[in-house]
Amino acid sequence: MIDLKELYDKGWWVKVSPLARVAKECWVCSIYKKGKISWITEECADFDSPEEAYDWARKKIILDD
Repeated sequence: MIDLKELYDKGWWVKVSPLARVAKECWVCSIYKKGKISWITEECADFDSPEEAYDWARKKIILDD
């Protein structure tokens, strides 16, 4: 399994953070790709847990590589 450091070394940054909602809290996952000058947002999605978010990001990045 690829860890976050390996993803970073390959030019990917994964950010997972909580999003407070009135009904139910969720976790937002953003995937960034290193550009020539800055990081570029590739995809974003909401999840019920941070584990689901990181799993999704790893799968997306592995499929894109």
